[in-house]
Amino acid sequence: MSWLFLLLACGGKPATSPPQPAPHAQACPDGRSVGQPDVVLLTIDTLRADRLGYAGHSEAKTPHLDGLAGRGQAYLQATTPLPRTTPALASLLTGLQPHHHGAREVGDRITVDRTLATTLSERGWRTLGVSAMKVAGPDQGLDTGFQSFEVHHDARAQDLANHALTRIDEVPPTCPVMLWIHFADPHFPYLPPTGFSQPEAPRCRRPAERAAAGKLRRVKLFSDQGGMATKALSECQDLYDAEIAYTDTAVGTLLQGLAARGRKDPIVVFTADHGENMGEWGLFFEHGPNVHDASLRVPLVIAGPSIPAARSEAVARLEDVVPTLESLLQIPSNERLPSDGEDLSGRWLRSEAGPQLALAESGSALHARLTDYLVTGRKRRMHCINGPRFSLCRTAKGKESLYDRTTDPQLRIDIRGTHPAEAARLAKAWLRWPVERTRQRVARSSRFTLVGIPQLEGGYTTRLYDHQADPGLRVDITLTHPEEAQRLGSALNTYGASLDGEQGEVKERSKATEEAMRSLGYLE
Repeated sequence: MSWLFLLLACGGKPATSPPQPAPHAQACPDGRSVGQPDVVLLTIDTLRADRLGYAGHSEAKTPHLDGLAGRGQAYLQATTPLPRTTPALASLLTGLQPHHHGAREVGDRITVDRTLATTLSERGWRTLGVSAMKVAGPDQGLDTGFQSFEVHHDARAQDLANHALTRIDEVPPTCPVMLWIHFADPHFPYLPPTGFSQPEAPRCRRPAERAAAGKLRRVKLFSDQGGMATKALSECQDLYDAEIAYTDTAVGTLLQGLAARGRKDPIVVFTADHGENMGEWGLFFEHGPNVHDASLRVPLVIAGPSIPAARSEAVARLEDVVPTLESLLQIPSNERLPSDGEDLSGRWLRSEAGPQLALAESGSALHARLTDYLVTGRKRRMHCINGPRFSLCRTAKGKESLYDRTTDPQLRIDIRGTHPAEAARLAKAWLRWPVERTRQRVARSSRFTLVGIPQLEGGYTTRLYDHQADPGLRVDITLTHPEEAQRLGSALNTYGASLDGEQGEVKERSKATEEAMRSLGYLE
């Protein structure tokens, strides 16, 4: 019985002492892989693109990631197609946008049956996956094509790197490896391991520890209730940087360990699933429900033999990674995956233009009380539709309550009996805006960002930003750049039509997946 079958049979549960996989055969399955380079997909959860040394963050302590960027193609304006873990990583592995691979929210299972790992496995690579998140593993179908896949939920980065090297040791040195490793450390709560250099940061550490212990509702921090997130922001950023610095040491362990094993020249793709809002657009220590650059932008570096070093401000997307690797590895065109992405290597090999636009959507606002968004909560739990002042909420059993957020921000006092007209108006709007599918949308060029925001009365209002001059995305410049608003608006409308045409049913999640999502703060 194979290790992969054992893992799936056990539901992909995290293993504190994982069973040892069956020994691999001592030869590659066929000669097509002889002489091919190793491939390493190195992903770090919740990593902002602007918190790394090579990206200009003066306080960063990321020498290994900076070194990787210094010898490869570093894309400084890369984006995720959806700022949540499962959809983003599925796009990285398939080259498809979330509405095409089927996972449109964290925890969702993909509906396609092939990934890059499938192609490389069939051509002789040994495909190994090691993940620190249960929402990035077999339960979501992200193990598809991997001959060995382990989930060590919430494992520390150094432990995960060591696990990966142990699996590498089981592969004959003449056999090329595709390794995907997903680190989780920078995810909130930002609490680096004991013994690693870090600030005391009591204003952040206290609420973070309470949230981790289930003694503080994270939504209170996410929405800055009582100013608690604002007061902790600076110290939380310091702890976040410390988590990133710690993960960087594990990256060093991994890359140095590969070199020590004779695997000195892999093609390495380093990226993240999404970033993290640190107060942008009113969201703190969270990601997903909006498309601000804080969550949408991700680091992206492609390094390896014959890849020239360069820094690029051009458009690049997670869905471009699969076609780029297929090109670098000279996979025949008839064996390549169907993709929504483009081959980035054409830029440095053939002076091609590459992609000109990134199109993305937000995730759902899964916390019902995160009422800055039009529709919040989950279809099979409490969910709300939020007007400028009032929120109409339903329980899983269909009971409705109306709340006035100006006097009752905690949504505790039902006033539906005294404001029936408001309740009816909001209930009518629900016919336009489905739960868990009402989201922001964005079209982003190398300079401009056009955001579409759903409106209670129907349709989307759009706002145009110059993200080069205004990285905080604060000033709407639609009136001064109408031609850009029209150009990006046309692309956004076409993209939106494709999203609306493939809404799909909101998927049931297993109890194990929901518990993992709750531990990560996605659910109340």
